[in-house]
Amino acid sequence: MEDDDDAPKLIRTDFSDDTSWEALLESAMAEGEMGFTATFSRVEDEAFDGADTEALFEAFPDDAVLYVADDHAMSDQSWPILVVDAETGAEFRVRAKDTWAVENNLSLGNMSFDEAMDMLDEDGVFEPPV
Repeated sequence: MEDDDDAPKLIRTDFSDDTSWEALLESAMAEGEMGFTATFSRVEDEAFDGADTEALFEAFPDDAVLYVADDHAMSDQSWPILVVDAETGAEFRVRAKDTWAVENNLSLGNMSFDEAMDMLDEDGVFEPPV
């Protein structure tokens, strides 16, 4: 799992379970079903423990989208990472194993945040195209 400092940030805001964090990272950065992988710059600073998205965007004002491993993501075995748009504040979740589909397409401009929002299931979780 290599970090890329220029990549979107995956920010840990829950420090209650290191094992869950490692499992989330492994799943989020693993090769997906279509052979693609997500690339992130991991942020593991305990100063962000419990931070809300407003505080995160204040800390990272140049980022258009943030990926957040919050308490909800860390307490569910599908590790539903919070994805937040800086411009609108819109948010949704993506299962860690499907993060490649969001990160790759948003980063490359193949999909807008609004288009990603159109691909949510009834629970507000992103469903990659089949």
